[in-house]
Amino acid sequence: MLNRYFLACLLPFFLASNMAAATPKCPPHPIRLDFLELGIYYKSERGVAAGNGIDRDLVDELSKRSGCVFNAKVQPRARSWIELKAGRIDMMTATLSTPEREEFLWLFPYVRTHHIILLGPSAPSTLHTLAQFQAARSLKFGVIRGFAHSAFYDPLIAEWTKEDRVRVYVDEAHLINALIQGEVAAATSYPGVFQFYINAKVNPNSVRMVDWDKGNLQVLGNFAISKANFSKDEAHEWGMLIKAIQQDGTLLKIYRKYVGAHEAHNMLP
Repeated sequence: MLNRYFLACLLPFFLASNMAAATPKCPPHPIRLDFLELGIYYKSERGVAAGNGIDRDLVDELSKRSGCVFNAKVQPRARSWIELKAGRIDMMTATLSTPEREEFLWLFPYVRTHHIILLGPSAPSTLHTLAQFQAARSLKFGVIRGFAHSAFYDPLIAEWTKEDRVRVYVDEAHLINALIQGEVAAATSYPGVFQFYINAKVNPNSVRMVDWDKGNLQVLGNFAISKANFSKDEAHEWGMLIKAIQQDGTLLKIYRKYVGAHEAHNMLP
């Protein structure tokens, strides 16, 4: 009994030690990382990667714990995909998993969220449901180039694209502006993100939030690492470091800096 009690007391210590030991080896060059302009997740300062947000804080924590230098930049997500596939960048934040992406990326979840639908001023006030939007074939839907959404919304967007009902924008800021200006009637976004881009002068009632995914499908945002530039073992060490940042409460602390306590807990993967 004494031995079992002694081992039970030591178990947390050994687990913590193993987590602490999972320090990635830095590559011979600064790690090339792309951020995504996405409101509370990352907002650059005039396009320079010296901005702030959840992803900036996470990368700063990874740099501090690993001792590795990150050379970060901001560019349209579609361009990031091209450079990541070519091995010209090493890592990327805010990435959803798809079978195609898993062929060239190691993916480590760090945030859980849920897509919502925004209805802009060009959407009739009587429009609320997905069925109503499907029937109103003249209404346009806005997306960001290079984005994946979810198993629920991606097939719908593919269908609307074939019907010429989809308009594509470079980032969230341009998408929300198009929604407000009436270029599109609807778009997807994340709770806590779209409000970041709505100017205080805009009538808050001009944008409505609805949820067409009745199954409440959750999506995981991942930290992406290039398979071309990192082995499975090397990537695993980064994944362990991200897990350590979650398990010691640092990740929750980062989320609470940008959202309320309840939402922050819901964001943990």
